[in-house]
Amino acid sequence: MKYYIDRKRLGIAEIFSSMHPIFSPSNDMNAKETVRLMCEQSFRTRAKIAAGINRAIHRLTGESTVDVEEYLNDDIRNLAETPVKADNLNDLLPFMKWLEELHRQNSLAIERSQYSLNDAANHMERQAGEFLRSCSANMMWQNISLTEEEGGLMLNLNEHFWGKAQLFFPDVATSFEGAFPLVGMLFCIEAEHGDDGFEFSFVVNVEFGTDDMELRALQNRNWVRLTFRCSRPELRPALFDYGRCLRDFGKCGHSFIEDWCGEAIIKEQTLGSASMSEREQTLLPLAKIIRTAYHMAEVHAEEGKIPDQLAIPNKVLELLGNRYRFGLYRALFQETDQQDLYDILERAVDAWSEDEVDSVSTELWNFADTLRAKERGDSVRCFYDRLIQMMTDCTSEFDGVSRIYGRYSEAEEKMRAVIEPRLLENGFTGSYPHYRRRRGKKGEYISVLTSNVNKRTVNGVMTYYFAISAAVKRLERRGKRKSAEYFAAGMPFEATTAEDCAAVYDRRTKYAQLGGEYDDESIEVNIDIFEGLSDESQTADTANDLLKFVGVALDAFKGKAMPRWYRKKRRRSSVKYRNETTTGGVFFRYLPFGLYIAALLMGAYVVGSRFFDLSGYLPFADGRQALTVSLLAGTALTLLCTLLRMRSLRRYIWRY
Repeated sequence: MKYYIDRKRLGIAEIFSSMHPIFSPSNDMNAKETVRLMCEQSFRTRAKIAAGINRAIHRLTGESTVDVEEYLNDDIRNLAETPVKADNLNDLLPFMKWLEELHRQNSLAIERSQYSLNDAANHMERQAGEFLRSCSANMMWQNISLTEEEGGLMLNLNEHFWGKAQLFFPDVATSFEGAFPLVGMLFCIEAEHGDDGFEFSFVVNVEFGTDDMELRALQNRNWVRLTFRCSRPELRPALFDYGRCLRDFGKCGHSFIEDWCGEAIIKEQTLGSASMSEREQTLLPLAKIIRTAYHMAEVHAEEGKIPDQLAIPNKVLELLGNRYRFGLYRALFQETDQQDLYDILERAVDAWSEDEVDSVSTELWNFADTLRAKERGDSVRCFYDRLIQMMTDCTSEFDGVSRIYGRYSEAEEKMRAVIEPRLLENGFTGSYPHYRRRRGKKGEYISVLTSNVNKRTVNGVMTYYFAISAAVKRLERRGKRKSAEYFAAGMPFEATTAEDCAAVYDRRTKYAQLGGEYDDESIEVNIDIFEGLSDESQTADTANDLLKFVGVALDAFKGKAMPRWYRKKRRRSSVKYRNETTTGGVFFRYLPFGLYIAALLMGAYVVGSRFFDLSGYLPFADGRQALTVSLLAGTALTLLCTLLRMRSLRRYIWRY
């Protein structure tokens, strides 16, 4: 078998690429142009470039565990003895030519390796071939294990929320002298197809250490190359009902859709489309567009700029060329009264078919902006509920048992026993994880949220992380007195949760998350996978701390400020507030009110000056001074309102 990938050569290129994109293979400029560009930078930038190059060269020549002497030339060795300085970057032309050649060789090797691997994949069954093609480019530095199974070897990849991938190699013939299971981090996989079957080569790092990946690639120790022959490989995926898991974890609305879209996209990238259900494949294009829209809206909210066309993934652009797929979504948008959203997507499809890329970017941004505005106005709830139901249904056929999430029911029962009695005695109704109560014209909601991230320790303890969300929403009353029903934005009160209010932004809705990402602290629940665990693992369980957060939420429903201990916790942690509730966001929210007051004052001055002599009452008499004073008064009022609002925001749990 011919080996194409050179581990050390790739490691050297990665060390320089991690410094700055100008040293990466994606740099289209030649060596001469790159050096000229570096020399044109400011002294401070040139100094940073020089320092980075010196550090990288020291890692190649000064580390005792690194052996890359055969890859270095005299120019690189001279740079190691005479460090680069900011004022002599023009001497780096030989270095850049060497790096350019290194990238060229790596690119050629990867291309040849991928060609051989694709040829082998074409002779496999479709699922295994798609998995190998789609995942091979992204498998570098993934945790894997190779275990002996009856009649062959099994490749196991990390478990995800959607499941895990297992590739079985039958009839294996190998002279590997190591022990199975082979556990480590996969660097690369190469494959060939011949008349007598398939030949594979796995390069795995088996070190359990703290060295970074680039440095590991340059070392001789702790590397294993496993080469073997086998007959046709088989993909044996374990697929989980991740839609149901997200619902069990308390996800609703925006958060559910965002997580589901992310899991579906990763699943396709890992397994290929052949391992997805027909209904998953139908929703996948829409999932990619919605995920892109969320990202564009988030970038605009955080950075205050509209993302350009380059920020749109190429796969999303390719999807716009499939008019048939988009025709399937027409009924979904029309039945949920979201025809305007569909019209925007249809214009994007038209623009793509006419090769107007700039117009595609504009329309996708319009879709993101409109979707975000509808979320804030709570006018997209019916569409989201229908989409969530479709997303949940299309994963219901998967029933694999997850090793990581399989014990969640025990953690759920533990949390239910802690929180449910307290909420029921306070008048809440519902079932885990969503509870609600009505007080007058307000609906008050509490939901228990489970993080998608958890951990399993070596001694068999499964740790789940929990937080709670609380919300208040104004209800609408419909019907006569005895048969009156209460609704929240068109949805029945009994069908609304705290998470449904998370993306809403209006004066009648308040939302807060206690614990988790907003407080830098989550409630931990430990489940014993094995018996006879140490007392230390039991004492780490903080399930009862959830009642403290519930108490804070119940007090907030009564209009009370945060208790002192919780306010101190939030000051110490990096609490995330929405862009609308930052100082700048609040100021611009009250600015129209200040300008309105300034206009009223100016109007009062103009009217008063016509009928009265104001010179004896006001220290200013001409219109220019009056305009200045009116604007100053309006600005001062805006600042005062901003100050009071920010103080209110920091005193209460609500993020808006």
